[in-house]
Amino acid sequence: MMPTPSPPSRTRPPRRTPAPTGAAAALLLLLTSPVWSTPASAAPSAPASSAPSVPEAAASEGAAPEGAAPEGADPGGAVPADAWDGDLAGQRAATSVADVALPVVLGGAVGVLAGYGYVRRARRTRTRTPATGTDTVAGSDAGAAPADTARGGGALTRLRARGARPDVPVAELEGRAGSALVEADDSVRTSREELGFAEARFGAAAVQGFARAVRTAEAEVAAVFALLHDAGEPPADDAAPGPGRVAVLQEVLERCRAVGRRLDSETEAFDRLRCLEDGSGAPEALTVAEQRFRALTGRVGASEANLAAIGARYAPSAVMTVSGQVELAKERLVFATSRLNRSRQTGDLGDPATAAMHLRAAEGAISQVAALVNGVDRLAAELAEADEAVPDAFAAAVARVGKEPLTALRAEVDEGACDPLDVLRRVVRTSTTAVPLPEARPPDGDDALFPAAVLVARCSAAAAEDYLAAHRGAVGVRARVRLAEAHRLLARAVSERAPEDARDADGLARQARRLAEEDVRAYRDAFGPRGGGVGGAVLGGVLLGGGADGGPPGSFGGPATRGRRGSAVTPRETDPGGIAP
Repeated sequence: MMPTPSPPSRTRPPRRTPAPTGAAAALLLLLTSPVWSTPASAAPSAPASSAPSVPEAAASEGAAPEGAAPEGADPGGAVPADAWDGDLAGQRAATSVADVALPVVLGGAVGVLAGYGYVRRARRTRTRTPATGTDTVAGSDAGAAPADTARGGGALTRLRARGARPDVPVAELEGRAGSALVEADDSVRTSREELGFAEARFGAAAVQGFARAVRTAEAEVAAVFALLHDAGEPPADDAAPGPGRVAVLQEVLERCRAVGRRLDSETEAFDRLRCLEDGSGAPEALTVAEQRFRALTGRVGASEANLAAIGARYAPSAVMTVSGQVELAKERLVFATSRLNRSRQTGDLGDPATAAMHLRAAEGAISQVAALVNGVDRLAAELAEADEAVPDAFAAAVARVGKEPLTALRAEVDEGACDPLDVLRRVVRTSTTAVPLPEARPPDGDDALFPAAVLVARCSAAAAEDYLAAHRGAVGVRARVRLAEAHRLLARAVSERAPEDARDADGLARQARRLAEEDVRAYRDAFGPRGGGVGGAVLGGVLLGGGADGGPPGSFGGPATRGRRGSAVTPRETDPGGIAP
C-alpha cells in the first residue's frame, strides 16, 4: 500500500456529485423494454390449416394466454386467418406509434435530468475551493482570508483581489500596517538580544534552531520594509489612494502576522531551554548577566574618555551622532543594577517567575548599554579611518571632475579641525554629481572614491541603528523603512562596487536618524520627560509599557508572546502610564 502523503503536499481529488444521467438511462431501458421486444400476441401465427386451435394450444401449454383470441372469435374453435391478420395489423400500427412516441418522451425527460445535473455540477465547481497544495494562504490568518484569496494564485492576484475590496478606511489601514511592522521589527530585535544571553549560557549549537528562526524572521521583516518603501509615501489627505496602495498595506499586515507566528511558535521550546520560570536555570543566567554588567561598567568610563578625546581632535559635528550616548548608557546601567538585585532577591524568596521577569528586564538594559558603548568606540575608529582616507579621496575626485568643484571644500579642510566623515561625504557627492572631465573615467569602484563612499554610508547606517535601538519604544515606521532601505542599498553597493548606491544609502540613513529624533521628541512632548530608570527603559523598548512599573519586559517571541513575563500588556501605542522619571 502506498503511504499516505503529508497534508501539505496532498491534493484532495474533487468530490464527485452523483449524476442523474445514469439513473435516467437505466429508467429509459426499463420502460422501453416492452417496446423494443416483440410481444407474444403480435407474433405471426401459422396458417389455420396447420395451426392448432386456441383451446388445443392452451391445452398443450397447460394454460390459456390472456387475450390470445381476437374479439368475436369462437372460443371453441380455430381462429380464422383473416381475423388474425386484421388484429395483427392493428397491433402493429399501435406498436409503431408507441415505438416513436415513448422513446421521444423518455428521451426528453432524460435530457432534462442530464441538463439539471450538469448545471448543479457546474455550480458546485465554481463555489468549491480547489486544492492548492497548502492548507492556508501564506502569511494570513486561518479563516480570515477572503474566499478568492484562499483559492490560491500568485501574489499579484491576491494583492489585486484584496486591493479591490478595502475592509477598513485607508487611513486606519495605514496605521495598522505601520504598527504591525514596528511590532514585528521590535520582536526580532528583542528576540536577537535574549538569544545572545542563551547562547552565552548554552553555546551556539544549543540555540541553532532558534537562531535560524530569528534570521528567517529578520529577513522577512527586511523584505516587508522594502515592499513598503517601494510603494512610496502615503498619499496626501485629499488624495484617494489607488488599489495598489491598499493591496500593499494588506500584504504588509499579513506578512507581519506570519513573522509573529513564526517567532511565537518557538517560545515554548526556548523557555524550556532557559528554565527561568521554574528557577532551575535562573542562577546560571543571572551569573551570565552580572558578568556582562560588570564588564560594561568598566567600558562606560573608557568610552567617556574616548568621546572626550575625539571631541577635542575633530569638529563638534564629528561627534554629534553619539552625543548623549554615554549618559544614556549610564542610565541603563542604573536600571540594570536595580533589576538584577530584585531578580536575585525574589529568587531567594521562592518566586522564580518574578525573578525571571526582573532578570529579563536587566538583560534588555545590558544589551542596550553594550550597543551604546560600542557605538562610541566604533565612531572613534571610523573617524581615524576617514581622516586617513581624505587625501586619496580628494585626488580621485580631482581626477574625475577637476579642482574647481572642490576648491571651497579644500579650503575648509586646510583651515584646521574638521569632520573627516563629512568631508568624505561631500567629496563623494561632488564626484558623482558634478560634470566629469572629458578624459575622466566614470567611477567604477577601482579608485579611492568607492571605499570612501562605503565608509561614510556604513557610519551613517550604524549611527542611525544605535539611536533606533536605544529609543525603539518611540521610533515609528517611517524612520525604520528608510533605515532598512539604507542597509539594502549599502549591501548592494558593496556587492556591485557602486559608489552611487553607497551615496544614496548614506542619505537614507541620515534621513532615518532625523525622523527617529522627531519621533522621540514627539513622544516626550506627549508623555512628559522620561529620564533614566523605568521611564528610559520604556522609551528604549526594554519594558513594553502598561503601568507604573513600566509593564513586562520584552522577551524572545512574536507579538503574542514577547510580553508573557509580567502583568498584562497594554498596546504599545498608548501612554505607558504614570512612570516616574
